[in-house]
This record gives sequence, C-alpha cells and structure tokens, in this order.
Amino acid sequence: MKTYIKNIAVAFAFVASFAFSAHADDKATKKASVLNTGVYINKNGKINVFVDKLNSNSNTTIVVKNSAGDVVYREVVEKDLQKFGRILNVDELTAGKYEIKVSSKNDSQTKSFQLSEPVVERVVTIK
Repeated sequence: MKTYIKNIAVAFAFVASFAFSAHADDKATKKASVLNTGVYINKNGKINVFVDKLNSNSNTTIVVKNSAGDVVYREVVEKDLQKFGRILNVDELTAGKYEIKVSSKNDSQTKSFQLSEPVVERVVTIK
C-alpha cells in the first residue's frame, strides 16, 4: 500500500511540474506591449485618446482614417513624451465609419468608431 501511494505521489508531482512549466513558458513567450492606449467618447461627443508607452525612444503617430482609407487626421508626437492625451473634435467629419490607429515603433493599436447623423424628433402638442 505504501508503494502504491508513493507511485501516485510521484506521478502527481511529475504531471504537476510539467503542467506548471508549460504555463510558465506561455507567459514568457508573450510579448509585453510597449504601447498602452485608451480611446473613448467624452460627454461633449469628442473622442479622447490617451497614450502611455513604456519607452521614449520613438515617435508616436495618431492617424484617423475614413472607411475609404483616406487620412482625415494625422499627428506625430515627439518621442520624449511617454504619457499624453489628445481630444479629437469629430464635429466636422461626415457620417460614416472611421478608424483610429496609434502606433509607436513596432507596436500599434487600432480602434474603430462610427458617426451618425443626429435624429431629429418632432413634438406635436394640442391645445
């Protein structure tokens, strides 16, 4: 009986060590993101873009394209800024789908958004 329990314990230890080492290898092979972005709409209907990059040895580019692929906004932010934010005014853009791409060195992140025409409601009152 003691031999049987020893065999089970050794087998369990072997399987557990294999499983944990495989999981550790997966974490080691994942590439750490150099670029962290936050893109969201504020109360005024404008788009906030926040960027936090881990190193400051390359410029950051913010590009907004329409659905046809035309660039409607482009900005290059100097490499010295590791954390910065921009407020994009989209009031002058026509309705449609757009894409925001933030890139720095070998890393980039893309978000898409859609603009629609405001719905006009009529109010009818009877006096």
